[in-house]
Amino acid sequence: MNSAWRNHSRVFFLLFLALFGACETTIAAGVPDSDELRLVIVLSRHGVRSPTAKPGSLDVFSNQPWPTWSVAPGYLTPRGKQLMSIMGQWYRDYYSQSGWIAAQGCADAGKTFVVADDEERTMESAHGLMDGFLPGCNVPIHASPKDAPDALFSHSFTNVTDTDRAMALAAVLGRIGGDPKHLAQANAMALAIMQSVLLGCSPDHCTSEQTQSKKLLIEQDSAIGPGKGDALVEIKSPLHNASTFAENFALEYTEGMPMSQVAWGRLSPLQIGELLALHTSYSDIALRTSPIARTYAGNLATTILATLKQGASDRQMDKAVGEPGDHLVFLIGHDTNITTLAGTLNMHWMIAEQPTDPTSTGGALVFELRRNRTTGANKVRVYYVSQTMEQMRHMTPLSLQNPPQKVPVFVPGCRGTATDFDCTLDEFSEAVNRALASDSTFERHSAIAH
Repeated sequence: MNSAWRNHSRVFFLLFLALFGACETTIAAGVPDSDELRLVIVLSRHGVRSPTAKPGSLDVFSNQPWPTWSVAPGYLTPRGKQLMSIMGQWYRDYYSQSGWIAAQGCADAGKTFVVADDEERTMESAHGLMDGFLPGCNVPIHASPKDAPDALFSHSFTNVTDTDRAMALAAVLGRIGGDPKHLAQANAMALAIMQSVLLGCSPDHCTSEQTQSKKLLIEQDSAIGPGKGDALVEIKSPLHNASTFAENFALEYTEGMPMSQVAWGRLSPLQIGELLALHTSYSDIALRTSPIARTYAGNLATTILATLKQGASDRQMDKAVGEPGDHLVFLIGHDTNITTLAGTLNMHWMIAEQPTDPTSTGGALVFELRRNRTTGANKVRVYYVSQTMEQMRHMTPLSLQNPPQKVPVFVPGCRGTATDFDCTLDEFSEAVNRALASDSTFERHSAIAH
């Protein structure tokens, strides 16, 4: 990496920390005396996992083999489970400071409901989270099967039509100017950096020996077409591959691998965070685009809204999870679930170290239901929370004095203040219903959900 890029990165990072350090201080810890906390819904990504690709399958893109992991592809690592436990302990500390839940013991076990996608990494992440949040309390972990019609975390639908695919394809092409090559062209600098990391040489100065028998990232095909099976679109692009590589580097770093193994020692921690822009850029197109986001996250959005209404009314609501009177509901899924839900509601956030709209391992979108003690009005507050990459790498214990990154999230359609972005429950309900109302695909999926 050249020194100019490193210097630019350092300045950018300092400005970034200054900006968002200030932003994070706007969120008050605990609950104001005027508010009564009624329910907290945590939509969390699983913890640190191994890459999902088969071992050795990515070596064709690099001049050195990718690192070996101790678990099967896509599985949660033991370290990843420990990091989830650290996050669970922080949720306990944060919500017990006002006395809303107990600081110790199992008194709140009966008021905590946990649902996870039925994959290994999400189920184990849920167990890790509860190991920290309610240690020794044996809180049941409910699995949401991917094949169920009301699955919360699955993107698998059997009734997607050619019309749905055509609409999704038009929406994606409309965002990128009608040409699939624009995805790579718009990210040309970051892709060039990624290529140099993979081969250990600048793309313009690599020798034939260095590139022999290797697939060059920047020469991969660019094409976008209708998807097959339950997929709405199929995207081929250098950006797609680079997205995977960037996330794998971040996984290596947060897993605590020696820096000589993390991106083969060719990137600094700051550069790893910056290259994650390749991942968020791809996810923005592939997952946040309407109607893709609405189709994939429609059932999840409906469930979160129903659960908030259940918490406000103390009455069992159709499509809600948990029971009336529950204090905390944990939903453990994937980055795609957070991204598509955020895309459905047009929510955005920023944290230090990473590009716009990150979905870090163990990170979560949190929905708080609050009630004004005087007026009885219900409101929803949303924030994003995540350990920093350094906290994950060093297994840093979290506390109220040393918290994870936590930033407020604005829900378009709400009229919250600039400090907390509170949204009345009615406004939040309108935002969800408005986002889903125009999507015929979701309406068909919703009709078969029970």
